[in-house]
Amino acid sequence: MPPLLPEHVQADPVGALTAWVDEARASAQPQPTAMALATAGLDGRPSVRMVFLREWGATGVGWLTDGHSGKARDISERADVAGVLFWPGLGRQVRVEGTVRLMERREVNDLFARRRPETQAAAWAWYQGEPLDTRADLIRRLAAARADDLPPGAPPAWVGHRLEPRSIEFWQEDPDGLHDRLLARRSGTGWTVRRLAP
Repeated sequence: MPPLLPEHVQADPVGALTAWVDEARASAQPQPTAMALATAGLDGRPSVRMVFLREWGATGVGWLTDGHSGKARDISERADVAGVLFWPGLGRQVRVEGTVRLMERREVNDLFARRRPETQAAAWAWYQGEPLDTRADLIRRLAAARADDLPPGAPPAWVGHRLEPRSIEFWQEDPDGLHDRLLARRSGTGWTVRRLAP
């Protein structure tokens, strides 16, 4: 893989991030849209989990979640988050930091409609993170949701989060340890890009 140079990301770092996600998907990387998402609520305690991106593009990266989830609660208290996408098969990772904004309901419903019907029913069957006694409870509730005539769109409690980047770090592996690290930071109406030591 050729070296990663500042001019590859300078003009449009968010576009470069989008291109890397697209390349990971096109090359059949395992779970190419899985991102480790770090949040913290008002207590300042960090929490991290994997989310699957449902959108990526000019406005940032987005995912859907139950509004009762721990990440949704954290984000409602403190909207600054960080995420990492890692594609070991490509020798690449991206770190992104920024502020989360809520998507409009129309966007949530459009993205929810792209989910497999099985996972749509699961979203209607329970609240994410809700305590349950047994796995049998999950099975019963999912069966009931699948048997119901579910309304169109996402469950009312579901929300869409969009991370609007203020910094994006691109990391590309080099077999000799000369890993390329480029840090793009939003500055006024544009971006500045700096190379970092590996």
